[in-house]
This record gives sequence, structure tokens and C-alpha cells, in this order.
Amino acid sequence: MGCNDKHSNSKNVGCVCDVVKFIDELQSACDDLTCTSSCLNPMLGMPSSGMRANTRVFSLYTEDGTLFEAEFLTTNCTRDSSEFFRVESVDDCCAVLRVLTLQDGSLGMCRFEKTDQCIIVDLNRFLAIACIEDTFIPGV
Repeated sequence: MGCNDKHSNSKNVGCVCDVVKFIDELQSACDDLTCTSSCLNPMLGMPSSGMRANTRVFSLYTEDGTLFEAEFLTTNCTRDSSEFFRVESVDDCCAVLRVLTLQDGSLGMCRFEKTDQCIIVDLNRFLAIACIEDTFIPGV
């Protein structure tokens, strides 16, 4: 699944869409084999917590190259933003993404947590995707 497989223009329209669709299929399968972190790994890797990964965390970059962020409300009703996402579903190139937060964990390790905020995005509007980490997120 290369970015240039189906697209002849220089913007690679659909590339981000193809990768997010792949991540959605991968998360649905939740294979328990260990693999290093990469957007196109054929299975979810084992996070350092030792629990089986159920999420491939990623960030998106807009057409002008800036990091895409989404706002969400915290538990104490203040506004915050995050650039980390989990794909919940994809239909064509329209995706529902759950906003994730990065929390300080024990022993100097970071961990991701889900928020109640989901956004709907047109994946054709993004230039790049960066996969951050395969992890286990409770309740997703």
C-alpha cells in the first residue's frame, strides 16, 4: 500500500486516507503479535506496559505542513487541545477520530488516554500522517 500506487498528482491525495483505513482495519483485528512501531506494520505492536495494544496513536499534518490539533473539554470543563488521535471508523475518506491526551505515567513513561471528544475529518485534506506509538487504551 504505497502512497503513489493510485495517484498521479504530486499532492498524493488519498495517501493519508489509505493509511488511516489500514490502521482502522488493524485496530479492528487487534492481533497480539509483537512488532515495532510504524504506520504500515501489519499488526499492532506490544506496548511497554505489557498489555496487548488496541490502538495505533497518530498525528496528522495539514496541507500547509502544520500539525493538526483538535480541542476538547477536560473533566473540569476547561478547554484543551491535542494532536494525538485514534481512528474509530472510516467511510470512504471520511473518518471519525477520537482525540487522545498524553499523560505522565509512572516510572517516567508516558501514556495515552482517551477523551470523550470525537471529530469527523476529511482525510483528503491532510498532507502527512505520523504514527506515534502502539498502545493499550482502556475502554476503547
